[in-house]
Amino acid sequence: MADNEGNEAAVSLVDVGDDEELREALAVLAGSDPNQCSFQQGYMKRQAVFACNTCTSEGMGPAGVCLACANHCHDGHDIFELYTKRNFCCDCGNKKFGSFECKLSPKKDSQNVKNLYNHNYLGRYCSCDRPYPDDDDQVGEEMIQCIICEDWYHSKHLGCAAVDSEELLEMVCESCMNKAPFLWTYAAYFATPPVTSKENEDVNVEKETSYSCRSGHDEPSTSQGCKKEPTPRNGDRTESQKRTHEQMERHSLTCQSETTQCQLKDLKTKGLVRPRVGSVFWPYCWRSKLCTCTDCKRTYVEAGVQFLLDESDTVLAYENKGKELLREDLLMSCFSSLDRVQQLEIIYQYNDMKDELHAFLRELADQGKEVTPEAIYTFFEELRTRKKRRSNAGQHSCS
Repeated sequence: MADNEGNEAAVSLVDVGDDEELREALAVLAGSDPNQCSFQQGYMKRQAVFACNTCTSEGMGPAGVCLACANHCHDGHDIFELYTKRNFCCDCGNKKFGSFECKLSPKKDSQNVKNLYNHNYLGRYCSCDRPYPDDDDQVGEEMIQCIICEDWYHSKHLGCAAVDSEELLEMVCESCMNKAPFLWTYAAYFATPPVTSKENEDVNVEKETSYSCRSGHDEPSTSQGCKKEPTPRNGDRTESQKRTHEQMERHSLTCQSETTQCQLKDLKTKGLVRPRVGSVFWPYCWRSKLCTCTDCKRTYVEAGVQFLLDESDTVLAYENKGKELLREDLLMSCFSSLDRVQQLEIIYQYNDMKDELHAFLRELADQGKEVTPEAIYTFFEELRTRKKRRSNAGQHSCS
């Protein structure tokens, strides 16, 4: 029985590892606690949030619940999955739910005054205020989330053509751009160039220009939608790739190390402008370009976008954390399916491998040799050979 359970767990691990979309979906849930109500932790930086259409109605006002309450208190109800929300505190069982009581954390404040709600909590999305999935939408159009208001938009309602890029992008809708108008200045220099339409054919002006994603603010990029005299020199285009959590942390450190000189004023004096029309797509490193002087920080707070300086606020940072927890949970599920003898054997083998790897790396360091992928591959090949010899020797001694 133990072997069968272990095999089933191993298959699940492989299946999740091979399916990127499934892994990302599970990462959203894995980053939140499925058993303890998040109310006990207060306003969390980011968590998976749900709305219950069974317990609340439009006349009662919007309300949201955490993953644990969706599982335990609202199981079997008509639930809207809202993806993730920032700075949210679970409403389950407060006065928004009338006489309904939370099973996990019944003693709650009557309301969470810092929670921000939109029509997503009522099952509607986009500027068209339609549900998702929409029975009247025969196309099943993909939706894109604004990182500021966190509403979801159909690509046809972005006010611009959606940018097709291999690199992970963040989107700010036109409404949020206008609520934080200083972002238009940054957009002229650091945002992905807009896509224009020519003879009913989409043409991405990025093919003719480039943008800089380096750590400094030295060379801005240009696009056909941005005008300045004289035209500045184009920056170097970065390699298209999705940013890892480690890379985002490095960008955050870079942002913190910026000088106190106002970068926004410097950009304004250069005169490059971008038409204030449509949503804006940004390369993932753009937050590190924001000025961190005292005046700008005050402006961010006034506009309600101070979270832009915190790169761990991003959905990617949350998903990466969830993926790490997911890997740990899946490995632990495999481990727990083994009997005590098998568990101890794995622990012993792991400790042996760790000691041998440490000795191997120390030997390379003492010899002044570089740690290369080939060297690591050779180490594990030799380790596998030694293990095989020990296994064969054990079989001969038993016979």
